Amino acid sequence: MLTQVLRIYSLPALCLGGAALVFSNVAFAQDAPAVPVTVYKAKVEEIDKVINGIGTVDPLQSVTVRPRIDGQVTGIRFSEGQMVEKGSVLLTLDDRELSSALTSAQAKKAQDEAQYNSAKTEAQRYASLAEKGVASASTLEQKNALSQQYAAAVQYDDAMIKSAETQLGFATVIAPISGRTGFKQVDVGSVVSASSTDGIVTITQMDPIAVSFVAPGDRFGEIRQALSEKIAAVTLITTDGSRVLSKGQLTTMDNSVDASNGSIHLKAIFDNGNGALWPGLPVATVLTVEHRNGVVVPDKALARGRDGLYAYVVSKDNKVEKRNVKTAFVTGARALVTDGIKEDEEVVMDGQSRIGNGAAVSATPWTGSPTGELAEKAN
Repeated sequence: MLTQVLRIYSLPALCLGGAALVFSNVAFAQDAPAVPVTVYKAKVEEIDKVINGIGTVDPLQSVTVRPRIDGQVTGIRFSEGQMVEKGSVLLTLDDRELSSALTSAQAKKAQDEAQYNSAKTEAQRYASLAEKGVASASTLEQKNALSQQYAAAVQYDDAMIKSAETQLGFATVIAPISGRTGFKQVDVGSVVSASSTDGIVTITQMDPIAVSFVAPGDRFGEIRQALSEKIAAVTLITTDGSRVLSKGQLTTMDNSVDASNGSIHLKAIFDNGNGALWPGLPVATVLTVEHRNGVVVPDKALARGRDGLYAYVVSKDNKVEKRNVKTAFVTGARALVTDGIKEDEEVVMDGQSRIGNGAAVSATPWTGSPTGELAEKAN
């Protein structure tokens, strides 16, 4: 009986002790130290919507120079890898036979001109005699016909001289375009042929230069709109992403989507005065299709949960609020936020894993780059 009484009277004491323990834990939670975090102040900025891809540097012109006539090489006026201008002399061929042909044609013209002048003078004399009735009309017709025959011979000689001059001009091979020469295929003393497929040298235009690349075919509407608005800028980056090579403009979009892979072929033009772009070089491409203003934060400030993207926003009382976030697109590790974060609000960058909704924080400004890189990496 005494034992039962003791048990009954001990129950309230135990309950009171448990309540004291619970209140102690609540007080501990409220007195927990603030979690140190870094924060980034959201800003309204202009951000570009882009399409990333891979392309290849492709010259606008590349010409294999071939001889127009057969002959022996007497001189080479270029070096391999040299920049040459359009019209500059590349090579000379033995022109002695061609010079003789031109001289012969000129001599034949001089002979025919002499005969024409004689026949013309005689025809004029017979015309005067025919008016006086001394010469017959038939004789006059013969003299006029002979004069016209020699006149035609002179015209033929002129054509032969022009042909000989053209052939003689082919003995000097000139550059059809401006560009960089490749490896030469002939040497002095070599005999070249107009029917040869090897050519003398290949000249490649280096500046300006083109880049061919592809983009997803289902985005052709955005690309076409950007092209029509003249905002379709293209930035070239090395394939390892280490540096920017050049910036140019999209000029051509193919007239169909490749059904085999669902891509569309594009071409952009770039200034290449510094020689940073080389034909055949693989490059990463960044095509701008839209400029838009809005709230921009580093992509690093956003996390993905069960309900989508979210971020922690620091309130004035130094407590965080977990907010669901919607974005339009992400470019260069910067996200354009359409809902969930407002201008000048501070979002948590580092320390997200140590906090929850309503947690007290000790915030310090983020010192890295606007794309979320650490300060030492950004530098």
